[in-house]
Amino acid sequence: MEELLFTLIPAIIVLPLIGALINMFAIRDGRRAGLIASAACVASFVVGLTAFILLAGLPHEERTHVDVTLWQWIDAGPLQVPFGFLFDPLSAVMVLLITGVGSLIHVFSIGYMAHDARPVRYFVYLNLFVAAMLILVLANNYLLLFLGWEGVGLCSYLLIGHSFERKEARYASMKAFVMNRIGDFGLMLAILALFQRFGSLNYGVIFPRAGELVGQQIDWVLGPTAVASAIAFCMLIGVTGKSAQIPLWTWLPDAMAGPTPASALIHAATMVTSGVYLIVRSHAIFILTPSVSNTTVYIGVATAFIAASIAIGQYDIKRVLAFSTVSQLGFMVAAAGMGAYTAAIFHLLTHGVFKALLFLGAGSVIHGAHDVQDMRRMGGLRTAMPATFWTYLAGTAALAGIFPMAGFWSKDEIVGSAFHGTRFGTYPVVGTILIITAALTAFYMTRQVSLVFLGRQRDTSYHAHESEGIMTIPLWILAAGSLIVGLINIPGFYFLEHWLEPVFEVAHAVGEPLPFSFTLAIITVALALGAAFIAYQVYANRQWKKTFRDPLTRYLGVFFEGFEHRWYADDVYEAMFVRPFKATASFLSRIFDPMGIDGLVNGAARLVGLGGRGYRVLQTGYIRSYTLVFLMGVVAVLGYFGFATVR
Repeated sequence: MEELLFTLIPAIIVLPLIGALINMFAIRDGRRAGLIASAACVASFVVGLTAFILLAGLPHEERTHVDVTLWQWIDAGPLQVPFGFLFDPLSAVMVLLITGVGSLIHVFSIGYMAHDARPVRYFVYLNLFVAAMLILVLANNYLLLFLGWEGVGLCSYLLIGHSFERKEARYASMKAFVMNRIGDFGLMLAILALFQRFGSLNYGVIFPRAGELVGQQIDWVLGPTAVASAIAFCMLIGVTGKSAQIPLWTWLPDAMAGPTPASALIHAATMVTSGVYLIVRSHAIFILTPSVSNTTVYIGVATAFIAASIAIGQYDIKRVLAFSTVSQLGFMVAAAGMGAYTAAIFHLLTHGVFKALLFLGAGSVIHGAHDVQDMRRMGGLRTAMPATFWTYLAGTAALAGIFPMAGFWSKDEIVGSAFHGTRFGTYPVVGTILIITAALTAFYMTRQVSLVFLGRQRDTSYHAHESEGIMTIPLWILAAGSLIVGLINIPGFYFLEHWLEPVFEVAHAVGEPLPFSFTLAIITVALALGAAFIAYQVYANRQWKKTFRDPLTRYLGVFFEGFEHRWYADDVYEAMFVRPFKATASFLSRIFDPMGIDGLVNGAARLVGLGGRGYRVLQTGYIRSYTLVFLMGVVAVLGYFGFATVR
């Protein structure tokens, strides 16, 4: 059985790479490229599911030891890094999410990108994205994880900027790339520190010995600091970049400039979840430093609340979902910071399914509404797009945490962890803020459904139509998944909790499943339903005039302006970082570079030129002149020696 696993695990990554290579070098037809890319991703899912079943058949204590080394990647003295993969319960569930949801996104893209100018290139990028994310979650060492980490960053840059003719897409792709590089620098420092302390980057060496970091000190920016805290903090910087947490969070909403299915892949199952995966995978280090873990909690809960409030004031159908993703990632990061690692992964899995459904549903709306994305121009699309409406409603209920949808179970487990406590204690204030955030989620999602699907169409300049079957079938599958996936960790069953136990046993981070709190469940559902009802009354039961004006502006005033303008975060960053950087660059390019660097180099050249022109006067070309100079030289030499002899 293990020999078969050793064969299957590399194939999970190789199949999307083969699909990308075939499309890159042999295919020029967009639909054929989509079929090949989809087939490669589906095949990877089938192989991953087979490997998952085989892993489940192994004894409990052997599930963390399926380590496949293909070759020695780096052999440089003390630095020994294998190109190897670890297939354990954590990476197994991540593989199923990436390839399963990724396959549906690939299939949806065949219809959505049918009229795109560069569909083959798009599907190449999509396959490469999946392969890079699979490398990230299957790596058995931090350097290979970093390879996948950078791979998804590169592919996201390419996908966001796919329509590079548009200035918005070019700017958004560059913004995502630069902000992620800031976070990646923190992860690089953490990896270097781990190698300096352990002489290895392999998980199998670091995690069992992580306790050795306790009591060790390192000279840090503000003085001596615990090594574990420094490493965990550097990792947290990387998390804020990849998982769009405060302060490196503003790139994600702008990433909506890319094609909608690519947004689904980036925001649901792949890139943005890598930060949460990093914390959970490195839990052996984070549990040693309660201070950094608490910082992680506060960053997560602040991001969740602020992003949810901003989503209330957005009008672009995709931008609402983008801020929703930032908010839900805040839930996951807060859970991971509290030490509720299973709850974080549980919400990661459920969110991957229903958020992919919502993004693809938004893509179906945009496709059927002839590229209209402004919700103020929509309304009444329920009758024109019934399949999209009902599936979108299922995704909305799951995201809002309505019983019995998947989001109810996973979000409730995070809130329960805050109130009932973990190894770091209880977080009642954090739990209260998360409950309020969940109510805001129900409000802005009901607002979106009301503005898009209910009432009458406000802009009649276009005729909406339902998307074709190749786009609606993935929606129905994901809608079913939005209900079923929540069953993997329901109270009394706790399959995911028990499945992940071998991963956390290495660092003794296994805890008892939290008891299900009916009180909390009733409170969260009641608040969500109440918020949804208010949003319905405000937006659905209203006769809109030709000019749309959000009714909340009347009640919230300056606060709603803050929601609309993202609490002016981009303006602050523009004033604090972008403008000073541009001013410095302008000074260096216009003054310092030409007058300083170029002036020094060109001045030396001019000095040599002047010297050359001076000596050129002596080069007359007449023999008599050279003879005279020669004679003067002889006289000077003889005179020197004669003077020396006399003395």
